[in-house]
Amino acid sequence: MKTYLRMLRMVRPYTGQLVMAVIAMFIFSAASVFSTAMLSPFLETLFLKGDEPAAATAPAPEQAPTLTVTDGVAGDSGPRAETDAERSARYNALRGQVSWVDEIKLEFKAWAATHLLQGTKQQALLRICLTFFFFTLLKNIACYLQEILMAYVGHAVIRDLRGQLYRKFTDLPLAFYHRHKAGELISRATNDVLVAQQCVGASFMKLVKEPIYIVMFLTVALIISWQMTLLAFALMPASLAVVLGISRTLRRISHRQQEQMADLTSTLQETVYGIRVIKAFAMEKFETAKFTRQAQELFKQVFRFDYTMKASSPLTEQLSMAVGLFLLWFGGSRVFTGGLMAPDMFIFFLFAIFSMVRPLKNVGQVGAELQAGLAAAERIFAVLDEPTETAALAGTRDLGRSRGEVELQDVHFSYLPGEPVLRGVSLKVGAGQVVALAGSSGAGKSTLMDMIPGFYTPQQGRVLVDGIDVRELDPQSLRRNMGIVTQEVILFHDTVLRNIAYGLDSVPLEKVREAARAANADEFIMKLPRGYDTIIGDRGVTLSGGQRQRLSIARAILKDPAILLLDEATSALDTESEKLVQEAIDRLVRNRTTIVIAHRLSTIRGADRICLLEQGQVVQIGTHDELLAAGGRYKELYDLQFKN
Repeated sequence: MKTYLRMLRMVRPYTGQLVMAVIAMFIFSAASVFSTAMLSPFLETLFLKGDEPAAATAPAPEQAPTLTVTDGVAGDSGPRAETDAERSARYNALRGQVSWVDEIKLEFKAWAATHLLQGTKQQALLRICLTFFFFTLLKNIACYLQEILMAYVGHAVIRDLRGQLYRKFTDLPLAFYHRHKAGELISRATNDVLVAQQCVGASFMKLVKEPIYIVMFLTVALIISWQMTLLAFALMPASLAVVLGISRTLRRISHRQQEQMADLTSTLQETVYGIRVIKAFAMEKFETAKFTRQAQELFKQVFRFDYTMKASSPLTEQLSMAVGLFLLWFGGSRVFTGGLMAPDMFIFFLFAIFSMVRPLKNVGQVGAELQAGLAAAERIFAVLDEPTETAALAGTRDLGRSRGEVELQDVHFSYLPGEPVLRGVSLKVGAGQVVALAGSSGAGKSTLMDMIPGFYTPQQGRVLVDGIDVRELDPQSLRRNMGIVTQEVILFHDTVLRNIAYGLDSVPLEKVREAARAANADEFIMKLPRGYDTIIGDRGVTLSGGQRQRLSIARAILKDPAILLLDEATSALDTESEKLVQEAIDRLVRNRTTIVIAHRLSTIRGADRICLLEQGQVVQIGTHDELLAAGGRYKELYDLQFKN
């Protein structure tokens, strides 16, 4: 229930459209009641013989007075048997002698006799048909309006939900993405959002529209015979028990269904991204079998959901029909004896009862639809309720243009409890210095690097930029001073120009070209089909590894950061590309504070200092020559690389 109420709160901005839709629903329900009410005068007109007057008996308790409308239909050519004045006087006399419920029925009979049953049978029938047409037209116009308004509200809420979810994705810390598969998150933003639309789309409309419809016809049924209506609803609990039981089952199935869909999406994404590796290892059959198994599990959950949900509608309808047929037998038997109500009113009563079957069936069905939507909404809200990055970096201080001083003081950090990644790391980097981080895989180099822009915050110790704890700084202000060049280049499906100028507004093309020339990228860019306006594909797939690296460096040069974080990435390039990239890096680090992760020790010999990490601790620090002279772990790694 909390989840559904939370979804409803998202409707608040569209209260105007919602109110108009509810008004349209009321008009629709009222018009439905009035069009059904035309049945009573229609039966009077249709079944009168010759000049026999139209009798309209006000249904009443056993001793209630009886109203006989002698002026109804006098036949094809018969004269009126009673004047309007006489009729009004007789109605007024009866009004004081019957209950308020019977007065309502009396008023309807009087209205029908006055406005519909005058003149010949043909004339009366024409009036009834025209009145019925009017109410049906009004009903259908109201139905269209409420459908359109509710569709607008439903789609608008889903648009807002997608926007909230995307903003949340951009605000979540990197630790969140390490805990979740990319395919799972994509599934929540696409499939789950579509399923959740049922909560504010068709389901919400039914939950508002159908109860109004039911209340309208229930009121009519109560007015005609409250005893028979109470009898009808005394037989309803069995139907409600079935609906509630099915709804609980559907909620459980839907949760499993969404999880299976997330797994399937994740596998599909991994296949698309890793197709080169799959083909290289001839694993097509293995991956296909894996996908087929997951698709089969999803099929089982989807089909189980469907056959359970689709059982709710016929079961509800059959139970409701059983109630209606019992009433037909029970009430009809008493109409024959003349002790319950007039035949035309009994027919009207049955129409009112049976008119509630479809909306009751829809309400039963909406419970099933709602469970799938709520299960998806819970998965979406689980993401929206995750603490944002600003929860850890809640600072508001503006760093301005940084001097480029970075310091780590006794930093401790672990991704999982009891498994420390950094243990008491202390390191000071002066403005304009180049400091390299070296060490074997898993030593903590990348984690230490991620501490500086605040991607992670230490559980103990401090990270300072210009002497200020990064937790006190506004994250945007901090990161505007940093350029990051990663080993795995991240490029977007966009033009070369927009990829280089990413994060910057209104940058002249000449400035972009200057950065590209400094990164040794301008020459190959100008050879592309549309130069700087060329779309480079998803993750820059149309470019070589060296070209992607040079675009990444050009992006960092154009940003002109005070602090550069560089994951040295020339080891995977061919000799020519490595030379071009290394030249670009040399220009990039000039006059900047640079912290570089070294994969090959030969590339960092010129660093001001080299910090060697082992198992999350600083074991050696100094220049290349100092560390070689001191021996120890650094010299072992250096000798091992050159020996290889």
